[in-house]
Amino acid sequence: MTVLRAARGRVVPPAPRGAPGGAGGPERSRVDDVAVAAAGARAALPDGALDGLDARRRAQVLAPLDVPAGRTVRWGTAAARQVDGTTCGAAVLGLLAAAGDPRLALWLVSGRLPDGPRPPELAGLDLPAPADPHHPDAPTWFRTPDGRVVHASATGEEAAGARWALLQAALHRRSTARAVAGVLPWPRSLGTPPWGAARLARFPGVRYRSVLVDDTRTAEVDDLLARVDAALDRGIPVPLYSGGDLSGGVAAAVPRHVVLAVGRSGDGYRVYEPGAGAVLPLPRAAVRAPSGPVPALGHWTHLAWALLPTRPR
Repeated sequence: MTVLRAARGRVVPPAPRGAPGGAGGPERSRVDDVAVAAAGARAALPDGALDGLDARRRAQVLAPLDVPAGRTVRWGTAAARQVDGTTCGAAVLGLLAAAGDPRLALWLVSGRLPDGPRPPELAGLDLPAPADPHHPDAPTWFRTPDGRVVHASATGEEAAGARWALLQAALHRRSTARAVAGVLPWPRSLGTPPWGAARLARFPGVRYRSVLVDDTRTAEVDDLLARVDAALDRGIPVPLYSGGDLSGGVAAAVPRHVVLAVGRSGDGYRVYEPGAGAVLPLPRAAVRAPSGPVPALGHWTHLAWALLPTRPR
C-alpha cells in the first residue's frame, strides 16, 4: 500500500468535525448546490421528451438508481451489465452520468436524443439518426463497439443493449487515454484506473477525486464511510474500487473491480454491481472488517480505492 500511496493515491481526509451526522463530504451551503444542479439537469429535459414511454421507462430516465436491493438495473428491458471483464469502471461511469443527466438516460432507454447539446459521453460517437431502429427513416443498422451491426429487425432490448455497450466502449477508451503520467495510455486490459475514472466522472454539482484506501487502518475506513454517508444523504453516488489482499498474490492486492454506492440501507449500502447488472446490499461490517468475498464488491474482499465527491473548481 505504501508504494501505491506514494505513486498515485491520496490518503482519505479526516471527516470534518461538526458535519451533519458526524459525516464529511462536500460542505453544505444554505442553498444546496448539488440539489440546484440536479434540478437544472432535470429541467433541461424538454417538454414532451418522455411522451410514449410507459411508467417503468419514465422511472428509468428520471431515477435510474431507484432500484431495490436484489433487483436488476435496466435500460428498457436490457440489463445494465458490463459488456466484458474490463468495462466495470466504464459501466459505473455510464450509470453515474445517466443518474445525473436524464438526457443521457433517455437515450439509453429509448434511443431518442432531445434537441440541444449532446451529453459529453456521446460526443464524437457515430450515432444512427433517427435512433429508433423501427423508424421509417432509420438506417438499417446500429453499430456495436466491435464494429458489428444490429439490424432494424432488432428487438428493443437488443437496441438498448447495443447503446449501453457503445457507451461503455467510449468511456473505457477515454478513461484509459493519457492515464499514465498524463501522457501515455493505460492498458485497457487492466480496466479503468481510479484517476482516469475521476477525470471523467460526472454528476451535477460535484467533481470527483480518487483516494487510496488502506482498510488495515480502521480510522481511515471510518473517515471514508463517513464521507460516503454524507454524499449518499445528499443524493450523490460514490464509485468504489474493490480487490483482494496479498494472500491472493500481488495481482489480487490492487484495484480489480468497480461498483457504485447508490444509497444507504440500514447499517449498510445499496451498491450497483456491474457484473450482475444489479443493486446488491453491502453491509458496513463487510467493509470495516473484511472476512471473505462480498457479492456487492464483485466477490472481492476489500475496498481498495474510492472516488469522493468534492466541490467543483
